[in-house]
Amino acid sequence: MRTVLCLLAVFLLPLGLWAQADANKGQIAGTVYDPNQAVVPNAKVKITNTQTGSVRELTTGESGQFRAVLLDAGTYNVSVESSGFAQAMLQDVVLNVGSAVSLPVNLRLGSTVETVEVSSTLVSTDMPAPSTIINTTAIENLPINGRRFQDFAALTPTVQIDQTRGSISFAGQRGINGNVMVDGTDYNNPFFGGTRGGERSGFVFTIPQSSIQEFQAITTGYAAEYGRSTGGILNAVSKSGTNTLHGETFYQIRHKETGLKTPFNTQNLETLQQFGGGAGGAIKKDKLFWFAAAERQVSSLPRTILFATLAGVSPTPQTQEALSFYHSLENGFQSTNDGTATTGRLDYNITDNNRLMMRFNFSDASANNAITTGAPLPTIDTRALSGTGAEKDRTFTGIAQYTAIIGGSMANDLRFSGTHENRPRTSNSAVPNVSDNIGNFGARNFLPTVQDDTRYQINDGFSIIHGSHSFKFGGDYNYLTTFQFFGFNQFGSFSFGVTDTNQLLQMMSVAPGQNRFDNQQVRYALNIGNLLADYHMHQIAFYVQDAWKISPRFQINYGLRWEGQINPEAVSSNTDVVKAIQGTIFPDEGKFDPSTLHNNLNQWMPRLGFTYAPIKGSNKTVIRGHTGLFYAASPMLIYGGTTNNFRIPPGDLSLSYIPTVGSSSPTVYQVFKTAGVDLNTAKLDSLPILTPDQFTTALAKLTGVSPNPFLAASFTGTGNDYQNPRAFQGGLGADQEIANGWVAGIQFNYINTVHLERNRDYNLPFPTVRAADGRPIFARGNRPLPQYGQITIRESSARSMYRGMSLNTRYSASKRLQFGVQYTVAQSYSDDDNERSASGFTYDNPFTMKPEYGYSNLDIRNQFATYAIGNLPWGIELSGSFRASSGQPIDPLAGSDVNADGSSSNDRPYQAVGVPFGRNSFRNLGFKFVDFRFLKDFRFGERMKLQFSTEMFNMFNFANVVIGPAGINTANTIYGLGIDATGAPVAPRSTFMLLKNADGSYNKSNNQIGTPFQAQFGLRFFF
Repeated sequence: MRTVLCLLAVFLLPLGLWAQADANKGQIAGTVYDPNQAVVPNAKVKITNTQTGSVRELTTGESGQFRAVLLDAGTYNVSVESSGFAQAMLQDVVLNVGSAVSLPVNLRLGSTVETVEVSSTLVSTDMPAPSTIINTTAIENLPINGRRFQDFAALTPTVQIDQTRGSISFAGQRGINGNVMVDGTDYNNPFFGGTRGGERSGFVFTIPQSSIQEFQAITTGYAAEYGRSTGGILNAVSKSGTNTLHGETFYQIRHKETGLKTPFNTQNLETLQQFGGGAGGAIKKDKLFWFAAAERQVSSLPRTILFATLAGVSPTPQTQEALSFYHSLENGFQSTNDGTATTGRLDYNITDNNRLMMRFNFSDASANNAITTGAPLPTIDTRALSGTGAEKDRTFTGIAQYTAIIGGSMANDLRFSGTHENRPRTSNSAVPNVSDNIGNFGARNFLPTVQDDTRYQINDGFSIIHGSHSFKFGGDYNYLTTFQFFGFNQFGSFSFGVTDTNQLLQMMSVAPGQNRFDNQQVRYALNIGNLLADYHMHQIAFYVQDAWKISPRFQINYGLRWEGQINPEAVSSNTDVVKAIQGTIFPDEGKFDPSTLHNNLNQWMPRLGFTYAPIKGSNKTVIRGHTGLFYAASPMLIYGGTTNNFRIPPGDLSLSYIPTVGSSSPTVYQVFKTAGVDLNTAKLDSLPILTPDQFTTALAKLTGVSPNPFLAASFTGTGNDYQNPRAFQGGLGADQEIANGWVAGIQFNYINTVHLERNRDYNLPFPTVRAADGRPIFARGNRPLPQYGQITIRESSARSMYRGMSLNTRYSASKRLQFGVQYTVAQSYSDDDNERSASGFTYDNPFTMKPEYGYSNLDIRNQFATYAIGNLPWGIELSGSFRASSGQPIDPLAGSDVNADGSSSNDRPYQAVGVPFGRNSFRNLGFKFVDFRFLKDFRFGERMKLQFSTEMFNMFNFANVVIGPAGINTANTIYGLGIDATGAPVAPRSTFMLLKNADGSYNKSNNQIGTPFQAQFGLRFFF
């Protein structure tokens, strides 16, 4: 057996070039001193896991130092022996995931055993990167609204949950550019970005919370072994079985009747039941362990459809039909949010130096009337029931990890994982979509759809301890595939270039002398593709790094990482379209070749960090710093257009007709009429659907051009020089142990990120500036390719900058009390904040991006979070958390397509002639939450207890009403023109940033962050 293992270890040695890191492991290191503070070489060190019995034996080098790598997170006893000295026994050394514990060991003369209990909060002098651990105690006992372990990340410095996509954002970085890891492997959705589970991951667990042991949030400055992130790393580890059988079962209910009304005086609270549990133990003591968990949730949320902008609108003969129709859609309905997650894990200590871990995870989620793109579902919605549908998500994940210790100074860690995710989404209707500033009805413009993706990942790391150096080299390989049946505007979509309520109602209504959609402000889009896409991507990484312990007090960490991304192949079989685009020089942008999609192979990332303990022989104070380059991985969605828009047949490609206002352009009504369809005879809830041939033939006839199946088509492609986001990071911080187990710290971070993705329309002419108001005006009839509509290029030209200071303190030495407090003050700037939106533009003028640079959507100046867990007599435990955040920016909108570029969602008002309002130049309101949990234990013997829990979310019922926010409801972010076409001032709309109505009630066009006060009750049984 030993021979086989040695041969296996030798075989794995060359695979050291294929590794990421021992990310789900940790290290215990130290320096051994004699009574005169001289180092002790050749001392024998024995490290024993108190829960699984695994043993690691080492010998100190000439410098008296030792380092054990690739240790499982857990509790250890460390014994140190040397001839002539008493044995030192350090008990209860707590090692967290991804961490390094530094132990100064002082031997005394004699032959007795000296036992020291080690605090679990010793300051690490080996980690240059700032990180925070959320341990088992916090995960099991803090109040959490939903049992999604990643939600606890909001309690750590710089972290916020993006309100647009629900992604985790570290240090002002886009959520899609972070990295979530579970058991050392990527747990990200490769197609959309963000956590596995897609949009559902923010509303239902994909991994049982009872299976998560702890996680580490690394904000910035991580070592070269980590990659594919310009922001932070969320590094979680699952539970293992131990020598003692242990487990839990639970049931908890949060009923709609145990809460209060919303600030809008509606009763829209969720009824949520969650139940399940987990257990683990030993199949063979000290050798083979098992753990399994399963959890289920059943949820129902009452929601209301209300078109708040219609409040106070009186009907006229010209608006009666549409107004009555909208009011007929206002009703209540139920959304569901059900899910199941299971996991099973085996750990096999083949020998003390060889360990195998295998884990399988399955999740299944289903939600009716709950289609979302990541933002929380509004309880008061402006989208009719016909515009939603059912969303399902199913994931399968398998992981295997083999860890080999070779001698006392080398180690290898090999991991393999495979994950498959399937997400079908159905539509409640199959009629055209109508979208305007009042609301939406008809099938949502991207439904129905089916999307699945698969990630296969292999990584391997090889560590060598040599003297004061700890070398590591390795790399990893990811093979990513995706398939989707997806298309915008499958049943046709009607939209508008204005936002005035009465104008919109009139355009939609049929009245004497008035036709439906017979106005040049009405736009129409229709998909002409087969909706299919199927492509793959390769991600490769190599790294080398060293932790050089120059002295017991000073360590330098340096490394180099390279990442390569082999992108999908462009498919360009639509020769006529491709040649037309290739032969065009676009204003300011030059040429674009749809047949080319280059790979990202020049991604070099040098990194440097240090730690310094200024007090000799003490770990109570440490100063740390880091700098380096970091690349993120782009979601596969970014490359979708180039793989399917320029082929025959196309995949997701729409004809998009946007009449030019004030020209001879026919109206949408006239196009339909020419196609033989009279829109006046159709009801608003059953508008007709044209075939692509009907549409293009009618449009060609009306405009006098030759028939063309791609007339007015709007293409999407990826820039020929597209690069992955790259960040330069720098940070400096310090930690001080105030008392036993009580640490306080300060951290300064700076991040400058370039090559961020943005959408830009290349098919626009240079604008002319209107003298009276100084606004650029686009003559779309002079497009470089007038036969086509928008040509949206996903380019990597955006940038961002973050600078912030975080203060934190944490305490966990006592069994009676554990707490953490963090405060971050920061500034975040950017010139685009697109979280992988497939369409749409956020700039005011595509030829002048400099004015776009301003406050980022993620610019939160002040963030505060604290949590505490206290054990009282009589089996009572109290825990709670408090989070507060200042407001995010608001981007003022003009509310119509003022500059005639064909997009009405990005024009801004003007303050004066030629002076637009700055992007994100207004500020929203902040929010705050207090969550509380009361626990009462009833014990049965030494190992069993029944626990009753009461939780109160938003305990003090803070309103937390915010304007908008943008992306959910933009009605209250429309400022108006500012100045009109003559340069005359125009007063802001009365609804702009309107928080409350004249009667003191909250304006229902706003939204609430979180929920009102609601109580939850539960029972847990531990054994």
